[in-house]
Amino acid sequence: MQLTHEKETKGILSSVTRLAKENFSKRANMYDQENRFPYENYKDLHEHGILALVVPNQYGGLGGSSRLMGDVIREIAKGDGSTANTFNMHCTVINILNEMANEEQKQRLFKEVVEHGKLFASVTSEPTSSLRGNFKPSTIARKVSGGYVVSGVKHFASLSSAADYFNTLCLLEGAESTEQGLLLLTIPSNTPGVTIQETWDAMGMRGTASNTIHFNECFVEERNAIGKPGDAIRKNVSDYFAFGFAAVGIGLAEAALDFTVKYAQNTTFKPDEHPISHYSNIQNRIGEMAVEIEAAKYLLYKAADARDYDNPEDRVLPITIAKYVGTEVAMKVTDIAMRVCGGRAYMKKFPLERIHRDARAGMLMPPNNDKCLEIIGKASLGLEVNAGWLEKSKDKGH
Repeated sequence: MQLTHEKETKGILSSVTRLAKENFSKRANMYDQENRFPYENYKDLHEHGILALVVPNQYGGLGGSSRLMGDVIREIAKGDGSTANTFNMHCTVINILNEMANEEQKQRLFKEVVEHGKLFASVTSEPTSSLRGNFKPSTIARKVSGGYVVSGVKHFASLSSAADYFNTLCLLEGAESTEQGLLLLTIPSNTPGVTIQETWDAMGMRGTASNTIHFNECFVEERNAIGKPGDAIRKNVSDYFAFGFAAVGIGLAEAALDFTVKYAQNTTFKPDEHPISHYSNIQNRIGEMAVEIEAAKYLLYKAADARDYDNPEDRVLPITIAKYVGTEVAMKVTDIAMRVCGGRAYMKKFPLERIHRDARAGMLMPPNNDKCLEIIGKASLGLEVNAGWLEKSKDKGH
């Protein structure tokens, strides 16, 4: 699935970097204030072919490696955190489909992305089930002739109002455990019985449209069942999301550093003739920010290589470490940036205030950072480690 030409990779990154600087960053404040999805940004991404970033070459996509995916997400996040966070969801669903779908499904669904710019959302979280571990959905799929009938409620569903397909985790009716009955369905968003309740009004990442989705007796064709019941657990696909969250966090930290450097270089307080970039304490702060970011990027690349080259069980730890560090660095670096830039950083007319709020979302994304530390701690102690939030059932007898 990897790109083989370095020139192609540089061209993709160059296009994304330009879009983020010239378009996404200028719209970011509008999306934040209006609490709406960045449709214009996604139009740009589609026109430049970036929506097919991780669609394999044989299906007409760019076949981007995990390193390229991480770099693209970082660059997008420098312009707008909400676009980066939702783009991660879209790419991750495509990666999961590539891992779990059959050939007919790949041909059909990837064509939708490549030729028509269709968006895919991951619809997992529920008001009555926690992603902190031992996740067991209350959204039920009842087997009927020709497919399934789905009923349930999902929330925190990023891209809800913009996605064309909802990759939805359900529990097969009558299943005694998630290993037996956790079912992944790709549900077209225009399916009768699907309604979106606009509940998303958050502190940060306000453009992600992470609303509540209701499934009321929705019929889903058999051909849209991805893999066998329980495959999402057996194939360890939940760690895919965490990798992208790390990249989002690092990109936000880089955006905060860029703003802080420009501020320090161009701000002078009388009677001093030199900008504050000449102050040793400011230099120390900038240096600390830069070191934190570089260390997080190193871990991100290590996780990227693990995703592309390691066995599923061996990639869990490096991805979890990258997710924890990347999202923690986002919060730390934006905090330092606020201290350096002072009162101006607190004003909504400047991007740092929004970046600071967006950075807080990363620690809550699954696996949340407490769960990340648990996974890392278990690995350090030589205990069994499961991926992210799709763990084997801890029900008695399983």
